[in-house]
Amino acid sequence: MQRPWVSSKAYEAAVSFLIETRKTVGLSQRELADRLGKPRSFVSKIEGRERRLDVVEFIALARALDADPGALMATLASVLPDDLDF
Repeated sequence: MQRPWVSSKAYEAAVSFLIETRKTVGLSQRELADRLGKPRSFVSKIEGRERRLDVVEFIALARALDADPGALMATLASVLPDDLDF
């Protein structure tokens, strides 16, 4: 069942960006989850668009990727479409 809050084109683009960032850093889902102190399913559900990522989780995720949260958000915002659907 497709959940509308995780199936918009804008959210899909955001998740794709985060997946590519994780891969560029060279982390597996398990390694990222370990850094977050969460089970691998936490990362898997975000990347599989089964659950939405909130702002506090985004900051934790950015830090776990050794990225500045503000810079990562700015880069993410620049790759999203102008007309955000959610």
